[in-house]
Amino acid sequence: MISSLNDIPYSQTPQRALRLDLRIPRAEKRPPLILFIPMGGMRVCEKEGAPWWPTEHGFAMASIECRVRSEVTAPASIHDCKAAVRWLRANADEYGFNGNAIGAWGRSAGGLLASLLATSGEVAALEGEGGHAGVSSKIQAACDECGAPHDFSYFARPEIKLRFAPVAENLRLYLGGAVEEKPDLARLVSPSTYVSRDCPPVLLIHGDADDIVPVEETIEFHRALQKAGVDASLRILPGAGHSWDEALTRDEVISFFNRTLRRNT
Repeated sequence: MISSLNDIPYSQTPQRALRLDLRIPRAEKRPPLILFIPMGGMRVCEKEGAPWWPTEHGFAMASIECRVRSEVTAPASIHDCKAAVRWLRANADEYGFNGNAIGAWGRSAGGLLASLLATSGEVAALEGEGGHAGVSSKIQAACDECGAPHDFSYFARPEIKLRFAPVAENLRLYLGGAVEEKPDLARLVSPSTYVSRDCPPVLLIHGDADDIVPVEETIEFHRALQKAGVDASLRILPGAGHSWDEALTRDEVISFFNRTLRRNT
């Protein structure tokens, strides 16, 4: 049996109340939780479209709303993600999942935000004012599928801006200016800025035929994580673009979260 709870308010922002949907399998006592970030291009975030199948493997799941670029600029979206982690941790006992075993998962822009949650820990400038101050926003694992950029300065390179013009434009709108015009803000919201050996395990998955976001940048991020001593895995999918049949990676995602979150149960 899986309990389904929808439209739970987790943070009040100047623009609107943010809500999450929650699924909790009742066959397992205090299961670990996967936080899904359904962000696309920093322009749309629809929590109702979450892939809930990890609940079939004994994980609790939350899918969250975040503010998008038509409402706010950076770093508001990561403020929202961290507010969600704090809310989930603060309310774990009430809802019956393990607040010490929270993983993040996202695709594309959602993957970028999952990586930023993983690397930034409790960086004060990224916490925001979304409630539950003093509760940790650290996560215990992150799965980032085709997320980019992890280092925003990568998109200040002229050849990259030309080759991946739609992403460069998304970043311009997200930052409120081009990367080279907003270097401090770009660095603030880049996952690579905070890479250290204290980061939790990270799984990166990317298609080598992705013409939306560059797989080369994910490879560079993986190298940086490994160099810092992080438990980081990278799977490159031959012939895959910016999306793929999730059957290709389903077992790997579940295996990763079983390995990294269940040790905290």
